[in-house]
Amino acid sequence: MKTNCFKQIQILFNLISKGFNNRSLLQLIPVQVNSGKILRKSGILLMLVMLSSYIHAQNDFALKSIKATIQGTSTLHEWESDITKVMFKGSLYKEGKILKSIKNVEVKVPVQSIKSKEGRIMDNKTYDAFKSEKNPFIIYTFNSALAKIDTKNQVSVEATGNLTMAGVTKPVALNATGKMMDNGDLQLSISKKLKMTEFQMTPPTAMMGAIKVGDEVTVNFNLVLSQAK
Repeated sequence: MKTNCFKQIQILFNLISKGFNNRSLLQLIPVQVNSGKILRKSGILLMLVMLSSYIHAQNDFALKSIKATIQGTSTLHEWESDITKVMFKGSLYKEGKILKSIKNVEVKVPVQSIKSKEGRIMDNKTYDAFKSEKNPFIIYTFNSALAKIDTKNQVSVEATGNLTMAGVTKPVALNATGKMMDNGDLQLSISKKLKMTEFQMTPPTAMMGAIKVGDEVTVNFNLVLSQAK
């Protein structure tokens, strides 16, 4: 009897790891009678919940630190602006201790948190390009992105989500690379080229049009995520 029980537990463990949920598994488990003793389904269900919680763990993560910039060109020189505020929410999905995916992510950047090294005049032109009075946030969301991790804890993530800028939403794919830290934090680096005109934005100009900002910009994020408390 003990041998059969252990075999049953091993089978259940394998089925859970392949994605069977508790309800479907419960239908596979008969009530067993042996020497007048009944192995109740409720006990098996409790075991399933405990196994499933271990194998399929989902943790909400918060933004611990970030360095973010926007880089571009103009007819005068190259330029760079800092993104001074970023709001993040999302969850990491693990099987055991192995990162499998990142889910339900929303990244929000207040447009007026973008600060240029050129000063207030450039900032105001940036805000006008984003139509910030009507559209105060840049927003990127995705439901789920697969994560790959190697034996050295190097991580790669591929996500396809929706980016909203200046009131226009477009599908945008992102590739991130980084590392799962020993303390459980996740470090990621992202670099993405975007064209303002694809979001119906007009690149800023200065000096009555003599200086023109290039259409293409590069957005860079270097961030660390830690488990929310």
